[in-house]
Order: sequence, then C-alpha cells, then structure tokens
Amino acid sequence: MTEKTSVFGSALKSTEKKVLDLKKVDEVAEGQGFVSREAHKRRNYIGPSQQLNVKLPQEIYDRFVAFCDKEEIQFRKGIERLLDETGR
Repeated sequence: MTEKTSVFGSALKSTEKKVLDLKKVDEVAEGQGFVSREAHKRRNYIGPSQQLNVKLPQEIYDRFVAFCDKEEIQFRKGIERLLDETGR
C-alpha cells in the first residue's frame, strides 16, 4: 500500500501542542481591530419573562406611547410604573 501525501504538506501531521500567550494574542487582536466574541451581559436583562400582546384602541396606545416617551422609559417600565401607582 502506498502512502498518500497531503496537499497541505506536513502541517497536518504535527502533533505537538503549542502553548499560546493569550494576553499577547488579545493585544495583537485588539491592535488589528478585532472585537471579542465573548458573551456580554445584556444591559436590560430582567431574567425570565413572558410576552404580553395587547390590542388597544389607537387613542389609548398613543397615550401610553406618549407617557413612555415623556418619562423616557421602556414600555415594560411604563407598565410597571402604572401598576405601582395603582398599588397593585
């Protein structure tokens, strides 16, 4: 039986493990403009959640959106604030 030679040469035959200095790798990557793919904690993460879909008359929807815009809050925070104000 004949041994086939790899089109990649001896690069695939290397079994020695190389130890990388990860700090050096990060420095080089940062210098080249690469962005880390490591997971980042989301800013507005609230934990387990449920979705709420509500049909509203246009007038009430507009009032709610205006309220949230004026207070500069997200819809979920607007609902939370209105519930807190009613004491429920």
